[in-house]
Amino acid sequence: MKKYLSLLLIVSVLLTAFVGCSKSPEISETESTTKAEAASVKLVIDGNKFSEDFNETAFYEELDAIEGLFHTKNNETNEYTLTMTESAFKDLKSKKSKPVIETYASVKEDAENFVTDIKYDEDFRNVKVYAEKEKVPQEFSDYDATLLKIMGTAMAYQIYTLEGQSVNITVLSAESGEILKTVSYPVVIQ
Repeated sequence: MKKYLSLLLIVSVLLTAFVGCSKSPEISETESTTKAEAASVKLVIDGNKFSEDFNETAFYEELDAIEGLFHTKNNETNEYTLTMTESAFKDLKSKKSKPVIETYASVKEDAENFVTDIKYDEDFRNVKVYAEKEKVPQEFSDYDATLLKIMGTAMAYQIYTLEGQSVNITVLSAESGEILKTVSYPVVIQ
């Protein structure tokens, strides 16, 4: 009888251990499903659009710091897929807009160029550059270094938006408001 009770006790302990172990994955699976359902924004980024000094480790560290953002990479196509909540998407865009704003501030502070102020919309698609008319170069092309810097940083940010990349720059006289130049990037070469 003692052997029977001992055997029954061992079986019940083992059964309890197995039941406890089998419930843990269900909880993780439910948590994972809940996180995936909450992630409502999906963004696919072409890794070929990153600059030559792109650091994948730093990129992942930055993404991992954003709660509610999940990422994967397809090595064959060099595409990064970011799936995230609305708040994580807002956080990502906020972090990625800071270098653009800093660049625009440095352009305004550069005494060598013609820019006195820069105004822009949320995704840097429509940028108004206010200029000292007398400092604007005589041969003012779409490929002016200042305009390219303004455009380049905006397009780097726009990799993280859902609408693709495009920048419309209007250069205006700071004194009169006269339009001195308009250019849209990418520039269509005719």
